[in-house]
Amino acid sequence: MFRTKMNLTAAVGLLLAAVLACNFSTAKLSSIKVGKDKAVNTEASTFEGSDPVYVVATVSNAPGKVKVKGRLLIEDVPGQEAGPVPGLAKTLELDGSGTATYSFTPPPNGWPKGKYKIEVTLMDDSGAQKDQKTSSITVP
Repeated sequence: MFRTKMNLTAAVGLLLAAVLACNFSTAKLSSIKVGKDKAVNTEASTFEGSDPVYVVATVSNAPGKVKVKGRLLIEDVPGQEAGPVPGLAKTLELDGSGTATYSFTPPPNGWPKGKYKIEVTLMDDSGAQKDQKTSSITVP
């Protein structure tokens, strides 16, 4: 009888641990891909001035709603101040794990030559940051 109670207690403890582990999964950005086509079938890091820039961010382990913010930043472009490119930030809401896709269209005169950074930030439903990934691109 004592042995049965111990086995039952151990089994309930393991079940409880498994349930708690599932409920406290940490949402994360498992990858970001940058390319010249919307599905980012082929990744790229060099773009012509007239090329649109597409980003696909994959969110994993999200137990509920999340927000994913994608933006393009200037790193080193002659005559331009470093920082976010005005108007090229977008926040998408996902109901859980999945993908967030962004497209950045070049200005009428094309992307100025230089170095840029793609930044994707994952936030929980309340807006608290959970993860962030970046990727660099160049316009020669």
